Amino acid sequence: MAEQRRPSKYLRFLCTAYLLLSLIVQWVFVWVTQVIFIVVSFPFTTSEFRQDICGHIFRKVSFVGMDLLNPFWHIHVLNKFPKVKSKKVILMLNHLSGADPFVSIRSFLPRDGTWIAKAGLFRVPFGGWALYNSGDLPVHFRDKKTGFATVKGTVGPMMESARMRLRRGRMLCVFPEGVRNMNPDGPLNPFRLGFFSLAVDEGATIVPLAVSGTEKLWPRGSALMDAADAYFSFGDPVDARDFKSAEELSQHVWNVITELREKHPDRAELHSRQAKATAGSPSAPASLDRNGLGLHTNAPTNGQ
Repeated sequence: MAEQRRPSKYLRFLCTAYLLLSLIVQWVFVWVTQVIFIVVSFPFTTSEFRQDICGHIFRKVSFVGMDLLNPFWHIHVLNKFPKVKSKKVILMLNHLSGADPFVSIRSFLPRDGTWIAKAGLFRVPFGGWALYNSGDLPVHFRDKKTGFATVKGTVGPMMESARMRLRRGRMLCVFPEGVRNMNPDGPLNPFRLGFFSLAVDEGATIVPLAVSGTEKLWPRGSALMDAADAYFSFGDPVDARDFKSAEELSQHVWNVITELREKHPDRAELHSRQAKATAGSPSAPASLDRNGLGLHTNAPTNGQ
């Protein structure tokens, strides 16, 4: 395996400047296009239809600007979106980076869905307004000191809005970890149970999507982006009707995404480096900790 690349500060500055400028242009263009569409179509379309079209506009432009025309980020989709018979679909993916919503779009095109995102993003000029026009749903977190607990009284209405979208055949796009993983080399965070409960209640189908490498595109806690590769792979559809509880369903999906992620090329390279480091350390155990796979460590949390 090749040695891990050391990021160049100058390349990161160039990448960040390019992508931030691209984002500004995209968001202004998307919002203006959405507003024109809403005004023109208002007399003869429903609000749901307008939201869906605005979502398609937002995601397609984001795909072109942040993926297709992006010389710094290389996105690899290792298999296709699976065939799903149910009209009630929830896409669930692990969360590593602020880049995730942009670069995951390639994996499920030409489909679109309602994204569940933190409320602060909806206040971003143009980009946040475009989220609102698209009918995406905000999660209101309190602050980091409370472990990203949600604001009391906000989860119920948001979940009901999600339920209505699910019932009319609108795919939901959810990060079940709730927040970005602070340890991308380690196991997934525990999954929050809210959308698993919704899936069980509605008899929905969950499509698992494993993500790796995006933490290098836009590292958490850093203002600078970087040039890197990211990988996506889908698991088989999971019918929530086959599970007795949200906890059981959550555990299964957690294991599926974990197993999928460990097959990605960058994860294989990571484990190779870890094995070499372990072999060179006389005090280290002879084999990798199985928590690298983490097939039994998920402890689902309550709430959204």
